[in-house]
Amino acid sequence: MATLLCSKQAVVCISRNKFTLISTSNVDKIFEHSRKKPTSSGSDGAEGQSSEQGQPTANEGDPQHLSNGQILASNFSPSGRYFAVCDDYKQLTVWEAKTEWESSSTRTVSRRCIALAFNHKEDTIYVGDKSGDVYSYSLNNPTEDGVLLVGHISMLLDVVVSQDDKFIMTADRDEKIRVSCLPNSYHIQTFCLGHTQFVSRLAVLPNLPNVLVSGSGDGTVRFWNYIEGHQLHCISLDSTHQERSKGDSAVVDSETGENGDSASSSVAKVEEQVDRPTVTCIACCRTQNIVAISLLNNPSVLLYQVTQSNSGLECVQLCTLDSEVSPWSLCFDDSDQLWILRPVETQPLVVYSLSEESGNIKLTKLDPTTSTSNTSKLITKINDNTQFFKDAYNQESFYSTLHKRQIDNMGHYLERKHQREEFQKQKKEAGQVKGQGSKKQKTN
Repeated sequence: MATLLCSKQAVVCISRNKFTLISTSNVDKIFEHSRKKPTSSGSDGAEGQSSEQGQPTANEGDPQHLSNGQILASNFSPSGRYFAVCDDYKQLTVWEAKTEWESSSTRTVSRRCIALAFNHKEDTIYVGDKSGDVYSYSLNNPTEDGVLLVGHISMLLDVVVSQDDKFIMTADRDEKIRVSCLPNSYHIQTFCLGHTQFVSRLAVLPNLPNVLVSGSGDGTVRFWNYIEGHQLHCISLDSTHQERSKGDSAVVDSETGENGDSASSSVAKVEEQVDRPTVTCIACCRTQNIVAISLLNNPSVLLYQVTQSNSGLECVQLCTLDSEVSPWSLCFDDSDQLWILRPVETQPLVVYSLSEESGNIKLTKLDPTTSTSNTSKLITKINDNTQFFKDAYNQESFYSTLHKRQIDNMGHYLERKHQREEFQKQKKEAGQVKGQGSKKQKTN
């Protein structure tokens, strides 16, 4: 898997343990970095050399996981001033744009990171880890230890901060979205409950700052008034996913779980749950209320326009883009252009521009060969460096293993019970026939 991020100052592509950062104003200014095994000297070891550099090592918290510097989470600050990554060496590193992307701080976190986010004052970074905890780290005082803010009892999957820095929203594998107050995060504002599978992605609409968007493994995208914990709208993605996979599996009644075979009905119900569309990325347009959504194992990119009125929130699907394969990542830049990074060797990056004609939104795919703009140069620069993504092609998606498989054993139990009853009945009948034969022999 690979990741693409855009800011005002730069575009960054991430592939396993390395990233390439290209300036948006001058495409010849490229900053490349590969994660290195930290030395025993301390937190600065992530930038130093090591005699065992490049050799995978067992993670202390998870002996089965071999650490190789893979970047687990990354993000730009809201203004693009800072860029941060956290790897499986448990090293959190922050770079600053005004210093030509020189490392401003490197520190060690307690556990492997899943998600990270900056506040809008850009003086704090929040790091969510695999165990369900969120720590805050000061950007002004890099030597300060992290402060525990939020704790979940299940795996944390995403973290976002409200635009006024008053709330932090966290999503976990147990279908919950928690809204906690800042800085007193022990005070829980509310929960946003409604998903039936893990919540994979969160995003706050830039032009509707009180609206939270969430994507899940249950095949839905939901919009919330996160301050009140009230669901405003729900989009079901089943039809899009079923059209793609039509005919791949037996049809199972969602209410009864029956498909004509009572012995396999429980197994079929499990397969149906796992085959629900899983949201892998949510991107929000920064000047218009447009949301782009990508799905696991689905080449479609869905675009919705969100409008809010006195009657409520309304979401209208604008179009569906076919990216040929399931995208790795997608994002909007400051010019309302949609960037899609895909596992396609010949052309991993495609960009669409948004324009409005007669009140309708129109998307146009950019052709870098017919323009000399900086965007076209960026596209060409990234697509020419296809070797950079070679380690990301055969990497399994993180979300493919998160579905909870709930199996109803009642069908198997009833079938085994019926088999036992039939066996006992046959045994009893055989015994009666044998007894009648013995009586006839004695009479003769």
